[in-house]
Amino acid sequence: MAARSTRPETMPFLKRWRLEQEAITLAVVAALVLLLALGAPAFLNANNLDSLQTSMAPNMIIAIGMMVLFITGLFDLSVGAVMGLSGIVTAYALSAGFGMAGAIVCGLAVGAVIGLANGVLVAVFRINHLIATLGMMYMVRGLVEVMLIGTGLGGFTEFPAAFTLLGNGQVFGIYGMFIFALALVIAGEFILRRTVLGRRLYFLGGNPEAAGMIGINATHLRIGAFVFSGLMASLAGVLVTARIGMANRYLGVGLEMNIIIACLVGGGSIAGGKGSLIGAMLGVGFISLMTNAFNLFEVPSEWQSSVIGLVLVVVVVIDAIMLLRKQRLSWATIFGLRSLHAGR
Repeated sequence: MAARSTRPETMPFLKRWRLEQEAITLAVVAALVLLLALGAPAFLNANNLDSLQTSMAPNMIIAIGMMVLFITGLFDLSVGAVMGLSGIVTAYALSAGFGMAGAIVCGLAVGAVIGLANGVLVAVFRINHLIATLGMMYMVRGLVEVMLIGTGLGGFTEFPAAFTLLGNGQVFGIYGMFIFALALVIAGEFILRRTVLGRRLYFLGGNPEAAGMIGINATHLRIGAFVFSGLMASLAGVLVTARIGMANRYLGVGLEMNIIIACLVGGGSIAGGKGSLIGAMLGVGFISLMTNAFNLFEVPSEWQSSVIGLVLVVVVVIDAIMLLRKQRLSWATIFGLRSLHAGR
């Protein structure tokens, strides 16, 4: 990786820490599977396994885009709202007679446009990514409510059979959307590890100042990362809409925090420069299994939120402490408050 040459002491450490974190997450996921299989007979029930697949698949897809942002030192709080709006736009386009391909393109375009807007706000106007994407989240959620005024929970329930198959089709008992998500993770991991684009993303997140000095266009990469994140969120929205057979106004509500936790648990860092899509997938598996365990053991929802919040705090604090110790960075840099003009 190109960034190794600029920080020979810290980057090998970050790589080792990422691999160790991924290994720990894998071990925890395996332990959770074993404990649930032994302690909750319903865990291995076919319906429960189907539910795990269909809940993990869209989250994995969104986590792909989020982890790319994490690698560049950014994150996006609007992904859940984008997921919901994309599903609604796709359903609306189908009802308006666009055809399946045209409707899917409309849904994906929503994510791309919102991602572009986020990217411009952050990379061009230099607005902090937390503030920019939080504002976008509220704006998009408001638009969802406007589009579904008078429809109750949702609307647009008349979908072509071919479209519903996208979210419900199975191959040897495994949902097609889950297989598709796995394929995206593998392809994305290859791009990150084996291509110039991937190395530039890591370099930008790990050392933005040096990235600018060697000619990497930070503005373009950051905008591209936000567009990609928006596309992944909208793709997940399209697939879930096909799965449930309706445009749901609550689709994706609160999902952004679970995705952020999954990326952090899977080896990502708020400071950027590290992470992998395999790790993001493991993080999604961890969150999904933990949520599934809560449901199987009938843990009250209030405690569920508390535990998930605790996991977020613990992972962020550990990540920040490790980086502060090895790189002597300020807290402002660690938590994304550094100026984005560096490395532009």
